[in-house]
Amino acid sequence: MGGCLRRRLCIGGTRTLPFVRRFTPREIEAATKGFTAVLEAGGPRGGGGTAYRARFAGGLVATVRRVGSRGDHRQQGSGGNGKAAFYLELQLLARLNHRHVVRLRGFAEGHHARFLVFDHMENRSLKECLHDPLRTPLDWRTRLQVAIDIAAALEYLYYFCDPPVFHVSVDSGNVLMDANFVAKLSDVGVVSDDLKRATTESFQG
Repeated sequence: MGGCLRRRLCIGGTRTLPFVRRFTPREIEAATKGFTAVLEAGGPRGGGGTAYRARFAGGLVATVRRVGSRGDHRQQGSGGNGKAAFYLELQLLARLNHRHVVRLRGFAEGHHARFLVFDHMENRSLKECLHDPLRTPLDWRTRLQVAIDIAAALEYLYYFCDPPVFHVSVDSGNVLMDANFVAKLSDVGVVSDDLKRATTESFQG
């Protein structure tokens, strides 16, 4: 099983991820202005890491999320540095292709941290759109469309992904809005903790 997983995940390469770019840590640092363009501080909610606004050479504007340091034992499992679980998550995220799911654009892996690069959502989260007193309130037509958009995303994840994605938590904080207020689901938990442990153990064995 370990050899099969290695071939599928293509550890250290991107042959199985043709639409996902591998960035260098230096590119990530430059695009985030030395990790100063913070969009969201890392915290306990969903275990997510810090998110940064990034502008890459060539014009791509994206959101970069730190997904754990290589020394963080919570990310490591029993396999040391958690590389197997990270690449499994990459492969599963890369296959998600839906108008209402935030798209993975790339990743980076350095000596001290790993990063995922997603499309940037200009209007931030639904939570901010609803509760920020400085923003124009969403009209009811837009709110109804948001509900329809997210229902479509869930239908896709549950019924049209193989394997299905069931580890999805929907709240106003992880529903993101693009420049046209099209809603997209983020923070899709494609890899359960049990699967991460099983994957890591298979690479060890």
